[in-house]
Parts: sequence; C-alpha cells; structure tokens
Amino acid sequence: MLSYIFQRILYMIPILFLSSLVIFIALRVSNIDPVTQYIIHSNLPPTPEVIQAIQHDFGLDKPIMEQYWLWLKKAVMLDFGNSYITGRSVSQDFLYFLPQTLLLGGCAFVILLFFSIPLGILSAMYRDKIPDFIIRFICFLGVSTPSFWLAFLLIFVFSIKLEWLPPLGLESAKSLIMPALSIAFMSMCVNTRLIRSNMLEVKKERHLLYAKLRGLNKTTINLKHTFYNALLPIVTSFGMHLGEIIGWALVVENVFAISGVGLYSVQGFANHDYPIIQCFVIVMCFIFTLCNLIIDILYAFLDPRIRRNIEES
Repeated sequence: MLSYIFQRILYMIPILFLSSLVIFIALRVSNIDPVTQYIIHSNLPPTPEVIQAIQHDFGLDKPIMEQYWLWLKKAVMLDFGNSYITGRSVSQDFLYFLPQTLLLGGCAFVILLFFSIPLGILSAMYRDKIPDFIIRFICFLGVSTPSFWLAFLLIFVFSIKLEWLPPLGLESAKSLIMPALSIAFMSMCVNTRLIRSNMLEVKKERHLLYAKLRGLNKTTINLKHTFYNALLPIVTSFGMHLGEIIGWALVVENVFAISGVGLYSVQGFANHDYPIIQCFVIVMCFIFTLCNLIIDILYAFLDPRIRRNIEES
C-alpha cells in the first residue's frame, strides 16, 4: 500500500511539470502584456527605451525556454518569483493569503458534507414522496444558481434587508456563513442528487432483498448496506468538489472582499502579472492532483477488491 501511495505521488511530478510548461508558454505567446500594465501603474512614459528596460528587468527579452528554465529552477524550491506590480515575493504573498482561503474552503466543505449526505439519504428513502420532491426542487434550484449570483442574493437579503450578517470581510464566525454557503450550495445540490441516484441503483441489487428477508430494519438497510455500497462514486464527487471549492473561492472572495488567494489572484490576472498567474495555476493543479490521490487511497480502504488488486500488483 505504501509503495502504491509513493507511486501515485510520483505521478504528480510530470502533471505539475506539464501544467507549468503549458501556462508559461501560453502566457508568453498570447496578447497579454505585463509591461504595459506596469507602465500604467508606475505612470512611466511608454517610450521604446522604457519598454526595453522593463522587459530586461522582468527577463522577458530572453528566449521563452530560457525564461522557463530560469523560472523552473526557482519554482522547484517554491520560489515563484516577485510580482511585476508590487515587487513582493509571490510565494510569501500566497502563504499570507492562503489561511483565509483554506478557512473559507474548509467551512464550505463542512457545509457540503453536513447537508448533502443526510439530504441524499432522505431523498432516496422517501423516493417520489413529499420529502423527495422538496429536496429535488431545492437541488434543481441549486445546480441552476451560479455561486456569485447567490452571493449577491444573500448579501441583499441577510445584510441589506434583514441586517443579520456582515456583508464584507472575514472578521468573525458570522462573516463566514454567507461566503461559505455561496461556495458550497451548488456542490451540495450536485452531491445530494448523486447520493440519491446511487442509493436507488444499489437498492436494485439482490443483496438488499436478502437483507430485507433477514428482517433487518429500514434504517440499517439504508445506512449500512445501501449507502455504504454506493460510496465509491460519492467519494469521487467529494474529492473533485474539494478542488472545485477552492476554485469558487476565486469568485466569492471578490464578492465579499475577503483577502484570500482568490482576491489576490484575480488582481494578478487583471494586472497581467505573470508570476502570480503561474503560481495560482500550479497551486490549483497541485490541489486537484492531491484530491485525486486522496480519492484513490480512500478507494482502497472502502473497497477490499481494489485493496487486494493493489497488494497483488
């Protein structure tokens, strides 16, 4: 098992390498010009001499592959360079803003787990009955509602009209409620529908009939036999939503003016700041590949057949 985990960790290296190469080249062959943004922010005259000097300072006058090699040597040491606009270390800025984003994402994931699992089970237990219809209607609204629109709606209702929750910032536990719910709501609804559909599929299996014939109560059948055997696709969905939650934080942090990685990265995108963009893409790729690794490990623990195949290989 340990060798399998180590092997999967090694697979992450070429993925991150290719991702960094693609984003590095894509930025430099596109029409995105960080020099122009730097000139605008610095109130410098856009003369050819000034442009040439800035390109030299940023290292943009070198061949692309030479630029990539110089960047890669520092990136493997977790040094992603300095921001073109602020001149500060991108790695240090990310570490400074990351706790806010992790806190927000963690709260969103707790909401996702806390609501989607019981709602999915309840919907499957009461199929085509009133609780099922209500839950399915909520899920239909949830998967059709963009997170940023829900964020504005929550601010309008709970901050402007009712004045129950603070609209901006992340000053207290109450400040977490609306942004975390905005991030989690769509994923929660998707997972609820997935849990329901998987449990209904498992209910068609023959071992469920045998469990009923043995006289087991309905709760035991639904939780121990139906839900447990429907877990593998659900675990996959939860793992992918981990990365998705961090991605949605990119948008929601801007709506609620939360000083996290999302707000910082959007400013980097707006300023065509190559080091920030490259660091953000690498971090997101790492999060998604790490989530896939966690999913594969959970698979082995949940399904003895997969664990046996791993041990035999």
